[in-house]
Amino acid sequence: MTASHLLTLAEREHWALGAFNAANLETLQAIFQAASALAAPVLIESSPGETAFVGETALRALVDAYRERYGVHAYLNLDHAETLEQAERGLGAGYDLIHLDASEQPYAENVRVTRSIVEAAHRQHRLVEGELEHIPGSSSRHAALPATAQRQTTHTDPDRAESYVRATNVDTLAVSIGNVHGVYAQPPTLNFERLHAIRSAVRCHLSLHGGSGIRDADIRQAIQLGIAKINVNSELRLAYLEALQRAVKKPKEVAVYKFMPPVIAAVQRVVEAKLTLFGSAGKAKRTWVKRMIG
Repeated sequence: MTASHLLTLAEREHWALGAFNAANLETLQAIFQAASALAAPVLIESSPGETAFVGETALRALVDAYRERYGVHAYLNLDHAETLEQAERGLGAGYDLIHLDASEQPYAENVRVTRSIVEAAHRQHRLVEGELEHIPGSSSRHAALPATAQRQTTHTDPDRAESYVRATNVDTLAVSIGNVHGVYAQPPTLNFERLHAIRSAVRCHLSLHGGSGIRDADIRQAIQLGIAKINVNSELRLAYLEALQRAVKKPKEVAVYKFMPPVIAAVQRVVEAKLTLFGSAGKAKRTWVKRMIG
């Protein structure tokens, strides 16, 4: 069962593959425990900052070790690589999927660098995600910002997306339909009419970034309209931070691993809720996998 196979099945059966960021052992363990408990396949991913903190090869080794420990269908994704060099390092370290985000570059440059990494990745049977319109925001809680902040986003144009996908040959396109990174005072409003038009225009998988803070009903609708991968980071980080603050307020232990279980449990609850919402729970059961791959 490959990541490509899973994305194809997710699109066909109207569920989504959850992509969760990890920058430390506790978050990684929480994701794997959630995936194991629900028999769900997952993507583990790292942003440029997270990748620099952990290291590409170290994270690859950790994911491999945890995958063997928990028996989970887990794949490693490089999230929002900002340069061709970062993407190439990810390939060299053994990432299964590469997201090259050249959306803030001129269109021609975006196409050039994305096509370059696609050609390299496909020679190694890896997948590449491209981004045409920049998805704004940051992984944090933006309690003071209203929902109107997301109206400043430029939504993906279906015709332009079709040309971009054809020119780059990307496996997945990160769509901009009102989604933003981070958690805001009010949930963003997704443009489902635009998503439907994009799905009709392009022949690749579709990815929804900013999966934290979107209404559950909107997530379900986006999946029905063709979203096959959903990224979640902010809600994991917030759950981690809040649980850690409670754990260290009156510490009875100085051994860090002894007060981390509640932190891991808090993050795991978030991941389990998302996997259930995305419809991916049960998709890694042995009988289901055998049926799907023959």
